[in-house]
Amino acid sequence: MTRQLNLRVNDEFAERLERLSRKTGRSMAAVLETIGSPAFEAAEADIQFEAAALAAWEDYELTGTHVSAAAIETLFGEALDQAKAVAEKHRG
Repeated sequence: MTRQLNLRVNDEFAERLERLSRKTGRSMAAVLETIGSPAFEAAEADIQFEAAALAAWEDYELTGTHVSAAAIETLFGEALDQAKAVAEKHRG
């Protein structure tokens, strides 16, 4: 199922989208979906990360329980690996 959206964008954005659409031979909608999907995934991942960080901070303030530096390094390493996997998925 598809939906039609009417969006207001500035002239420069519209011109760039039209130019890219012509160069790739794809519709403007297809170009937006291709570009937008990775951006949505990244934004959603950022929101989840921020929510988890806020929950962890609130838990710390309530309980005083904290996470070791090694655990933080592991979390950041996993986040980096996930970001690389998403980037690679959309590159190829």
